[in-house]
Amino acid sequence: MADSQNDNKGAHPRVELSIPTQAEAPADSFLLNAREVKAWTEQLPVANVGETARQVYKTLASFNRLQIPTLIRAEVIELFREPVRYINTNITKHYINVGFPLSPKARKAALLATELCNEIAISYKILFLEQVLGEERNFNQKLVIVAAQRALQYMKQRMFHNLLVYRDYQKGLWREANYLYAWASQNHVHMIGVKDNSKFIWKRKSVQSIEDVYKDMLLIATTSPYRLTQSHLRRVHDKLPEWDKLAEIGPVDELDNQSGAGIFYLNLWSDEPPQKSISPAQVNDSRFRAINLDRILAETRREYEEAEWESPAHLDHDHQHLSRSLLRLLIRGWNKSLERQFARNNLQHELYAIVGLSNLLRLLEKNIEEAAAEVQSTKNQEKKSAVNSPSHLTWNDSVFSTLAIASPINNLSGDSLFNDSNNLASVLLGTAGDNDNQNMFEKLARDPNSAFSVLTYNESVEGYCLGWKDSYPMKVRVGDILGIRSPNNPDEYSVAVTRWLKDSDKEDLYLGIQVLASSCSPVTITPGPKASSNRQNQYRCLLMSGGGLDNERRGILTNTRAFELNTIMTMVTEFGEHQIKLTKWVESNNNFIHYYFSYVEEQKAEEAGTEPEDNFQDLWNEL
Repeated sequence: MADSQNDNKGAHPRVELSIPTQAEAPADSFLLNAREVKAWTEQLPVANVGETARQVYKTLASFNRLQIPTLIRAEVIELFREPVRYINTNITKHYINVGFPLSPKARKAALLATELCNEIAISYKILFLEQVLGEERNFNQKLVIVAAQRALQYMKQRMFHNLLVYRDYQKGLWREANYLYAWASQNHVHMIGVKDNSKFIWKRKSVQSIEDVYKDMLLIATTSPYRLTQSHLRRVHDKLPEWDKLAEIGPVDELDNQSGAGIFYLNLWSDEPPQKSISPAQVNDSRFRAINLDRILAETRREYEEAEWESPAHLDHDHQHLSRSLLRLLIRGWNKSLERQFARNNLQHELYAIVGLSNLLRLLEKNIEEAAAEVQSTKNQEKKSAVNSPSHLTWNDSVFSTLAIASPINNLSGDSLFNDSNNLASVLLGTAGDNDNQNMFEKLARDPNSAFSVLTYNESVEGYCLGWKDSYPMKVRVGDILGIRSPNNPDEYSVAVTRWLKDSDKEDLYLGIQVLASSCSPVTITPGPKASSNRQNQYRCLLMSGGGLDNERRGILTNTRAFELNTIMTMVTEFGEHQIKLTKWVESNNNFIHYYFSYVEEQKAEEAGTEPEDNFQDLWNEL
């Protein structure tokens, strides 16, 4: 509830949970009998996930729009939990570990997952309201606590599936979650544990209170989920039962005095997620609470020191421990609010981009090869012109195999006779080139080595906000490397990384990219002081320069393997060989590793410069 709706700070928020209108249930409806519903769930065609999902969703939606006796509803809705879990587990494959924008099928799968969670949450909200607003003689304290906890649990799952596809929070989600927690806290039932009546034995031991589930929702929101990859989001979700025991919720004035950096604020009367700051006037406002994450921060810092970097060559399959890459993102987000460092300019213009480090390397290598071939062709043409002067003509039979008839008619006229005679041998004998020309446009559309046009919505010193359409030939994910073609030099590309994604209700995808370097070139790296001719010891990397804000730090990107720091390596460029030493592991994910490096020859020169000054340098040749 917005603050403007009620100026009385001591009042309680209105009961404002959204539920659909209910009609009287038919007398012969099987939904009025829990045994019949159980038999129906046991006969679902689980081998056909699509048909199972259709039946469960339609039946669940009908169930929430019928007037069902309270105890029967409480028993029946528990029977729907396992089919919904099974369906969501199987349909997430359509929108997990895929590029964005999603295909229409993937969009519908993600929407179905959120709606299934929403329908179960609605059932528990109905049970809650029937107890809170019903007659006092029918009040069941155990039932109302279970209903509030389960409703929050499925609100959390709905929010999580929505964030997995980078959609915004659903309208009313936080208002309802804040209300349920406020009600439980005011009635001193927020710490009562509720068991998970799952068919899996290991889940039956799970006990979560209303406050635990509410903390889980708050924790997800504080991680800046639009900046996390899908795998990172799932890892965070798996860690929530451990972290919610370390978080603390309380009045703002109490936690402000004892808290460090890891504190967030929430308005229990609003439809807003937790915020990093509030105004001084809101500190003593009873509608506000604070959540203290200092103990979680201490635990993640300790884990950070022992964690390993995430990299393309080392995929972390240990779900119990987070990677150093993810922990660094979480620690930064919890320590201070993510504020924009540079002003944005609302400039819309066209850029040419290519997605993926491997694609960018191939494109740059192709440009270098084409440029070298063009230079060689020019040299050969000059030599040929010098040898075959007009005064020394030589006739032989081979001239007829390459005889071409020049058309007196413009090529655009469509005269097939002359157009087809540009190469007489090809016309008569046929070549593989004919088939290639027929599919020329199809090849260009599928060519991963070609950049395509994208539109910017705003830009700053560090990067751009781009609009990404379904029609673009490449998909994109958080953490992907992008090559941005220079508008002034078609052969030069800047290097950027996707920092966040946001999918709107209008099915428009927006992404924020940070430019790492203003120029780049492909290189080959070999561990050791000498270059190797063995391809197995050669690793393709991207050399970055002109990093904009920090030009002195030279960087390379690789997606092949992780190298040890402070070891001598040989870097082969188009201009020669250089010995380098990797000095810092900057960042990494499943797509790339970013290193800083220094040239060994520069280090030797600096060391030589530290020798005592030779005052007799000009005398040695005279003696």
